[in-house]
Amino acid sequence: MDTNIRKGNTMTQGATTALSLHYHVKPGWREAVLVEIKGILDLCAQEPEFITGIVHETPERPNEFVFYELWKGTRADFDAIQGPKPYRKAYMEKIKQFLEKVDVEWNSPILEWGTNLTGLNRS
Repeated sequence: MDTNIRKGNTMTQGATTALSLHYHVKPGWREAVLVEIKGILDLCAQEPEFITGIVHETPERPNEFVFYELWKGTRADFDAIQGPKPYRKAYMEKIKQFLEKVDVEWNSPILEWGTNLTGLNRS
């Protein structure tokens, strides 16, 4: 997979950024949050830098979701390109009313097995 990203007239070669969000949902708002997550990921999926998004639930904790996004480029690329998007800002403003807490983690993949979403699987 080509992991180049456009940034003005320059390219960040081979970088991939993972964004992991852990939502602690207020009681009674589970379905509303799922609708919002689906909506944002539908929009993200149209972005050329978007690789994949996966939403997880834990049956023992029905008011918690973890979702994972994988993007071409660095976190700085993400911040510069995706951060200013109006739909992303609107989503962040709307979703916070449904959440007790959000844990956000940024990671840089270094090894991969089974797929080649990051361009790191050399097997």
